[in-house]
Amino acid sequence: MRASPTFLAPRLKGRRREDPPSRFPHAPSDSRDFASNLSPAQFVCLMPMESATMAESSNLLDDSPEASAWVDHIEATHPERHIFGKIRCGVIWTSSPGIDGEPLVPVDPSVLAGWINADGLPLFNGHDSGSPVGQVIAAKIFTSTHGVRFVAAVFGFYSEERRVGFSDLGLDSMQAVQPPQSLPQLAADVWMAFETDPREVDAEWQEDALINAPLPVKRKELSHNAAEPLTELIRIGLPYVVLVWNPFITTVATEAGKDAYASTREWLRKLWKKLAARRSPIVQISSYQDGCEVSFLFRGNDVAVNYAAHDALSTAAMQAAQLIGQMRKRQIAPRTMTYEFDSQSRKWYPSYTVLQNGQLVSDRNLLIALEQLPSQLSLGIGRHD
Repeated sequence: MRASPTFLAPRLKGRRREDPPSRFPHAPSDSRDFASNLSPAQFVCLMPMESATMAESSNLLDDSPEASAWVDHIEATHPERHIFGKIRCGVIWTSSPGIDGEPLVPVDPSVLAGWINADGLPLFNGHDSGSPVGQVIAAKIFTSTHGVRFVAAVFGFYSEERRVGFSDLGLDSMQAVQPPQSLPQLAADVWMAFETDPREVDAEWQEDALINAPLPVKRKELSHNAAEPLTELIRIGLPYVVLVWNPFITTVATEAGKDAYASTREWLRKLWKKLAARRSPIVQISSYQDGCEVSFLFRGNDVAVNYAAHDALSTAAMQAAQLIGQMRKRQIAPRTMTYEFDSQSRKWYPSYTVLQNGQLVSDRNLLIALEQLPSQLSLGIGRHD
């Protein structure tokens, strides 16, 4: 019989120096302690912006010989440059205000550059985390000869030629799993994250969605800075053990603990019905397992399809944990892993994973040719309540 992954209840304490930063508030399901360490900018998207064109970005770079020299140096020497098909540069922040007099991107540029240089930022097509484009791999603050401060960045774009499949690494991404015999009690101080952009998802719907939330909720306002949002992104962070639980796992530390698992999953199930009122929703449920951020994407407002995805979520979470375990045994370090639901087969499958070195791993061609992508950037950020 195949051994099942171990799932431990999360605890919220100080993050160790060597641990990767967490976008969501819950510890991975191992013995290490993680704390919330939300980034000022969580992703960069390729889509039309409210202001600032790539021509303006190019002018700023041309106006700063120091910035141009830095870009050339990064493009020639960055250790991850060989992972990507193409390397490009641009400007992701400036001190110039928008037409309303407010900053185009309300974030401290030194914090933004520091975050990118420490951990990088993913590039998505639109604000769809199921459509990876590449990564922002380096950033630095400069001042133009006209006194404009700006953050120059170097982008690595994925290519089909350099995509690696799970099977290429000797991994079985759809291996059968054995459910755990028991699950631990949820910690008393555990909570869930709920994140949306109020320009995409109205406050009234948010309040209704959070009625009878089974865990304390920490909300964060996202700011996608997109002129014409294509989707309504709702991000929910939960403990990984909650995703693994299903009614057939009967052994929980206490009866109250079992009720906590059941009520959380029931709240999620009710959410799928409420999505019917949305136009083009994407619900991204994320958590951590063994140091890897795992996301499950519920797409659209079809209640029947989302119910089916909900019912299959426990098996998918166990498969993801097993896949991460396989990778760890082969000394492969996954940073993120994203699952999509196939409405025809009624199964979840791993769409892609990004390794710690930036390498994209996927068994399917999900990449869009660089020439077909929008030429402008939208920087998605988050603001705490």
